[in-house]
Amino acid sequence: ADRSKVEIEREEIAPHGKRMTHKVKKTVHRVQLLDPATGTGTFIAESIRQIFEKFKGNEGMWPGYVESDLLPRLNGFELLMASYTMAHIKIDMALRETGATPSGKERFRVFLTDSLSDWHKELPGGLFASALAPEQQGADEVKRDTPVMVVMGNPPYSGISQNNGEWISKLVDDYKVEPGGKVKLQERKHWLNDDYVKFIRLAEHYVEKNGEGIVAYITPHGFLDNPTFRGMRWHLMQTFDEIWSLNLHGNSKKKEVAPDGGKDECVFNIMQGVAITLFVKKGGVAAKNAKSAKVYYADL
Repeated sequence: ADRSKVEIEREEIAPHGKRMTHKVKKTVHRVQLLDPATGTGTFIAESIRQIFEKFKGNEGMWPGYVESDLLPRLNGFELLMASYTMAHIKIDMALRETGATPSGKERFRVFLTDSLSDWHKELPGGLFASALAPEQQGADEVKRDTPVMVVMGNPPYSGISQNNGEWISKLVDDYKVEPGGKVKLQERKHWLNDDYVKFIRLAEHYVEKNGEGIVAYITPHGFLDNPTFRGMRWHLMQTFDEIWSLNLHGNSKKKEVAPDGGKDECVFNIMQGVAITLFVKKGGVAAKNAKSAKVYYADL
């Protein structure tokens, strides 16, 4: 139930849509959560339920806390209109289940946007400008200014990614190196352009920018041992202080079997094997003195 706030500087966009050079100060909640692939809002809705559990015995404080201290820190990005709409409905239902009725003064901070793009320098134009402008401005505020401390979710998987924007592609180039970061990866065939890799890099970007935080993702497990992902693993180990990974296996292509000889099935109805991974970046001097992350790994 952390209520602490921090002061940030942000750049403003003028009414004519051009980027202004001066900066203004704004106070925001220190602990900010982002699901960059929100889908129908499952993770944010569950976060609300988990936080509500901390108010058992003090339920009377909950509605006020929701309005002033919870909604301002729950952020989500979604690209598809149908999922975006369902996310708003699911979050509303989760709040009402806990006894909090949204007043409407504070909108749910789930925005219709492309997570893998940088913030926009100009406001949108065209036929739907008036409808899209609030979505873009809200998403840009998170991308540009919000000190995101927790990034979580189940990002999309696609080996042949269509998300090839310049901004995210440049970030992922940091993974296409040999450990040490000085020599480019020599293999021409790799899966480092998979969407889930881009979302890991995106989350790393936000936490690194904030200086501390946690990434909690369910993703394909290929990045854990694929030889061409060695530069990615090295880069993640330089950014974070601890990496906790639970390899759930279930890759039908590898035809693995469970330790007892039984069938190895994925927890989802997909051919990919998956892993749950927590990436932890600590603030302070001790973290800065660490040379590389401590890695904790387990199989299930």
